[in-house]
Amino acid sequence: MKRLFLIFPLIATLIIVVSSCDPKETPDTSLGDVVSVTYDAASQSFVVKYSKGAEKKYPAEIDNTTNPPTASAVLEDGTSVWTNNANATGEASTANKETVNYVNEWIYDEMAIYYLWNNELPRNPDYSLIPNKFFNSILYTFHPTTNPDGDRFSWIQENYVDLLDNLSGVSSSEIGFEYIFVGVTDAQYYALVLYPKSGTDAEAKGINRGRFIIQVDGNDITPDNYSSLFGGNGTKRLRMADWVYDPDEQGFYLQDSGEEIIQMHSRYAENPVYFDNIYTIGDKKVGYLVYNFFARDKGDDSSDYDKLLISKLSSLQSQGINEMVLDLRYNGGGAVSSAIALASALVKNRSTNNVLVTSEYNNLVHSELRKEYGADYNKEYFIDKIMDTSVSIPSLDLPRLYVLTSEWTASASELIINGLKPYMDVILIGETTYGKNVGSISIYEENDPKNKWGMQPIIVKYYNSNGESDFTAGFNPNYEVDEFEDLFLFDFGDTNDPLLGTALSLIGGQTLSTRVSSISTPFRSSQVDEKASVKLRQNRLRFDMHDDVRGDAIRNLMKK
Repeated sequence: MKRLFLIFPLIATLIIVVSSCDPKETPDTSLGDVVSVTYDAASQSFVVKYSKGAEKKYPAEIDNTTNPPTASAVLEDGTSVWTNNANATGEASTANKETVNYVNEWIYDEMAIYYLWNNELPRNPDYSLIPNKFFNSILYTFHPTTNPDGDRFSWIQENYVDLLDNLSGVSSSEIGFEYIFVGVTDAQYYALVLYPKSGTDAEAKGINRGRFIIQVDGNDITPDNYSSLFGGNGTKRLRMADWVYDPDEQGFYLQDSGEEIIQMHSRYAENPVYFDNIYTIGDKKVGYLVYNFFARDKGDDSSDYDKLLISKLSSLQSQGINEMVLDLRYNGGGAVSSAIALASALVKNRSTNNVLVTSEYNNLVHSELRKEYGADYNKEYFIDKIMDTSVSIPSLDLPRLYVLTSEWTASASELIINGLKPYMDVILIGETTYGKNVGSISIYEENDPKNKWGMQPIIVKYYNSNGESDFTAGFNPNYEVDEFEDLFLFDFGDTNDPLLGTALSLIGGQTLSTRVSSISTPFRSSQVDEKASVKLRQNRLRFDMHDDVRGDAIRNLMKK
């Protein structure tokens, strides 16, 4: 029996050195046209091939303010080259000076119209920057002490089609499971599987919740390679490890479980409605729903995800539930319309005359919307049908709502919490939520061959019916529970899960979980590496609140 012997110091801060640009011996213009550009992560440089057969290396400037860091360079002829992941070798993007300037002017003009903080845009920005750096340079950037109300969430993407896919849960490079990284030494990570994604090869191969991945394709997982190892296409060879109980030590140890070969998915649409169940505790029937992000559908205007969500809630209602546990621990946000539908099903004594949220825009957008739609244009009410459908939303009429939370619970999830608080008791179990009270819209030019960029700027701040929006530090739980206390994860729905078990204990007035006294492992939650595991928030699908209720109307109105 093979055991994994581990050392657990704190993870050292990852520092990437910024390469300086050396003088070029041969002018770029004498080499012909640029044929291809590849970024080499090992040397942090761009390899440029020219039409006259020459090949030349250019040192990259590394921007560590993003995660993963980006790399860029400007060639002597003004051509900009860049990659969005300085840790991964691969093909780089290019654009000539005129195109860069054209895109940057578009970015600035659109931000001047829609951006929530448009009056804070710099007057003389540097239009020579590559578009993503230019975009970041004009943001009203958040700072915890000097600008706590600033922007933490606006983002831009090189291809607007990919941006729209991401918002609908469609991935072009999907490994098939959600995961975080655990530091086992200062130079090595393990990946802990949070859950497999439905219909993926990883799910079929048993890459289940709570398992560890200790190598990928024969490589240890390190601070330098983790983003590239878990991306790309083709197959992945995963070396797995699992907890095994040692009766002599009366605790668990991690045992190597061999390899699984899985197929990556080049176009995968994740369904956010993940798991549901009912528990009977005395005279209480408790509904449980795991909902991992807010999306109406996979981008095909079918409302299929919303219909499934409402179908699950209707089924829970028909089975007579009188308490509800909503699991949003990994839900970082999504479509406002889906949040309104869910809140409308859960709220006590639902009335379509009651306000769920009120929206605040910049003065320019506010003035135009008020003129067009009247003084109450910015109020969203509870609804009785899914938006743009005839599908009725059940009224569960719950006495209270239990919500399972973590630091990844954000945005539209927090809209649910904040919006329901004036109408019912909302009891939070888990960890403090992230603190995102603002939303965005997608801005792009569909038929412009010179500009395929898409951006998702913050344009709106949300308040509940009491005018409350002061949760930028997150919502603190009523009952603090750390599911990663020993990094032993139970399946969703298992009453030994510490978050669900706490909720059921509170509902039934009894202790259903003996987890704390029965589980002993050498791991602790302090080993979850925040820098690497921030990928959950980098996934824009999981960490955005996009205004799909009023977004199209705003764009159409402002373009007039």
